[in-house]
Amino acid sequence: MDTGIKKVVEEGNGSALIFTALIAATIANILPVPTDALYFKAQQNNKMKLENGIITPKQFWIRDSTGYYTYTALWYGSLVLLLSATNSSFKNQARLLVALLSGGLVVGVAVQNIRKDEAIADAAKIHGSNLTTGVTVAPQPTISTAPQPTICTTP
Repeated sequence: MDTGIKKVVEEGNGSALIFTALIAATIANILPVPTDALYFKAQQNNKMKLENGIITPKQFWIRDSTGYYTYTALWYGSLVLLLSATNSSFKNQARLLVALLSGGLVVGVAVQNIRKDEAIADAAKIHGSNLTTGVTVAPQPTISTAPQPTICTTP
């Protein structure tokens, strides 16, 4: 597969290529991807294992950092392989890439929203606040319907 990078560099546009790569990397790190869901699930499982004493803190951090870098790289690697395998025109490859990235963005955003909502719900349970209004609910006194003793004030 000829990517044309050598030609771009030889024509004196190597700096433009570097800036393009940096801009693409910046955007890629901002946008959520479908494999983020796998990372978050693995992170949640590893956290539970750590809290239950099944794994050590060292094992947790090794797994977490490995997953952080591996899952996203797998997504972009699969995009490269898929586009390489299509053997079609630039226009068709661009359409496919936009479709895949859009789908990835939707899935990634949904996963992040679910995660945020679950964190809010957990915090609400701990702090006794109403999830929809954010108002803290104070415990209500109970009113007894049992007959109350009367105090006699007459001599």
